[in-house]
Amino acid sequence: MNLSILELEAILKSKAINVDSLISISGVSIDSRTISKNELFIAIKGNNHDGFSFINDAIINGAALIISEKKLIDHPYILVSDTTNALAQIAKFYANKIHPITIGITGTNGKTSVTNMTSSILKSCMKTLSTYKNYNNEIGLPLSILNAVEEDEVFVLEMGASKVGDIQQLIEIARPTIVALLNVSPAHLDSFGNLENIIRTKEEILSYQGYPKTVILDKNNDNFERWSLKSTKNKIIKISVDQPADYYILSSNGHNICVKTPYFDINDLHVTNLEPYYLNNILFSIALACEAGAESKDVLEGLNDFEDIDGRFGIKKGLHGSKIIDSSYNANPQSFLSSINSLIRLDKEPWLIMGEMGELGEYSELYHKQVAKHAYDMGVKKLFVISKYSKSILDEFGDNSYSFNSIETLIDYIKPQLNDNVNILVKASRFMKFDIIVDALLEGKY
Repeated sequence: MNLSILELEAILKSKAINVDSLISISGVSIDSRTISKNELFIAIKGNNHDGFSFINDAIINGAALIISEKKLIDHPYILVSDTTNALAQIAKFYANKIHPITIGITGTNGKTSVTNMTSSILKSCMKTLSTYKNYNNEIGLPLSILNAVEEDEVFVLEMGASKVGDIQQLIEIARPTIVALLNVSPAHLDSFGNLENIIRTKEEILSYQGYPKTVILDKNNDNFERWSLKSTKNKIIKISVDQPADYYILSSNGHNICVKTPYFDINDLHVTNLEPYYLNNILFSIALACEAGAESKDVLEGLNDFEDIDGRFGIKKGLHGSKIIDSSYNANPQSFLSSINSLIRLDKEPWLIMGEMGELGEYSELYHKQVAKHAYDMGVKKLFVISKYSKSILDEFGDNSYSFNSIETLIDYIKPQLNDNVNILVKASRFMKFDIIVDALLEGKY
């Protein structure tokens, strides 16, 4: 990147102090450990750390300028009232300076996969910036944008939320012209309070910003009519796994599908997972990429090269011929139910290693019991649990359910039982660190 001191002064409406106005800023960081020469350090006050405490470290490591909420004596700085807002304003200016096609993606389930798939397709035909790691909030999204280079033609940005107003804030920064609202289900209820607040927040991505967006919606979603009414000033593009739409699956032959689009047919697209949720993700990705300008060959090339991140229903070789289904990246009630459905459709005996789902508020125990009941009803044969709700979960599932106080005791118990007739789904929210269980049960790991 390349931002002048004069540009920063204009963006932030504040004068730079103790700095040479001819200096050019080549990057932005909020972490003093990773700052490089001629970069801008923004002293963000977070939940655990205050960036102001690390200003000296940032200067030692090469920072050319500090954005601070407090006056500094000797260091070069710009004084602002809110450093988080300053970060947002700089990112907004920089995005407008590059002026790419900007894609925004939100939803409770699947947004990281759809973001990665869409990026993989578009990289086949355009210079593409994608959300960095899981940087999808009011701090992460601006940092993702500020990773861009001026040659980038398209931004593919994941947009997360934990409270009402979060998505509105992100679209004001990024100003996307193509958006997808994937779905809504219970998550982050500690901060949202109820499902209606989640719906209201996610649909902020449909807000009119003075120009019409292209909005991608699932025709089969329960909220489709509601979201269509909120998108009357936008161009609505519909997807569907099982019925005619703008983008839909025209036919399938085993793991090869044909996708109908408004512009061309995509023939013989090989998909490894035929579950409806995964096919939905593929259709969203194809629609987003094609509306941005991708062609059939780009879709085939991008999805053939696509590798999703670990922890999202990846099927791996386990000990003694077993199969380990790694879904340890994250969990909420809807994704848990979908993963159980996918487990059941696989050959061999289904087992489930279940951890906690975080941030579900006052109904958290109820949601965990519902998952246990669904697992039993669908035919899961054995359930292994680490949770503060273990007693309720085991009572709901009944026989062949087992509770453990630690990851280590669970691993020691289950290892000798593994055999080539078993598929084990490992699922929990990330804070449970169930990826440790996955690694311990893989062939060749221990």
